[in-house]
Amino acid sequence: GGVGKTTLASTVHMKISRYFEADCIVDNVREESGKHGLKKLQENILSATLKTSVAVQSVEDGKRKIKERLCHKKVLILLDDVDDRKQLEALAGSHKWFGEGSRIIITTRNEHLLISHKVDEVSHINLLSDYEALRLFNRYAYQENKHVEGYGTLSKRVVSYAAGLPLAL
Repeated sequence: GGVGKTTLASTVHMKISRYFEADCIVDNVREESGKHGLKKLQENILSATLKTSVAVQSVEDGKRKIKERLCHKKVLILLDDVDDRKQLEALAGSHKWFGEGSRIIITTRNEHLLISHKVDEVSHINLLSDYEALRLFNRYAYQENKHVEGYGTLSKRVVSYAAGLPLAL
């Protein structure tokens, strides 16, 4: 957590969404599915991509509706913070659910989840180097892109403690 998965995925979504017939972002899948259930998330995907309110009677009904209504549409869907295979099965069961050229972006802390779901490509996000971390810290702590005199030791200690996590910095 804190490495920037959501920020990066949202930026990619924003930059490429114009190339798709429809798009949607499903934020905080882990939290939202726990609070409201997968059926509600399916309704959100269908309503956003079809630009009309869609009711889903059950998770199985939601799967069927996503397959039937999106299989001919080129869609872009961002599923953020997925942590359970059931979530993927309910929201993006297979390639056949979506039209040709569709893209599903999934953020998760569990790489095994992506592998078991047979995603096409897994991208890893690297932590910041000490140099990059120090520049980021200086930019936000001191509004400077360079080292600030008198705060070198303190800045390096903070950067070391944050261990390359951009959100922590």
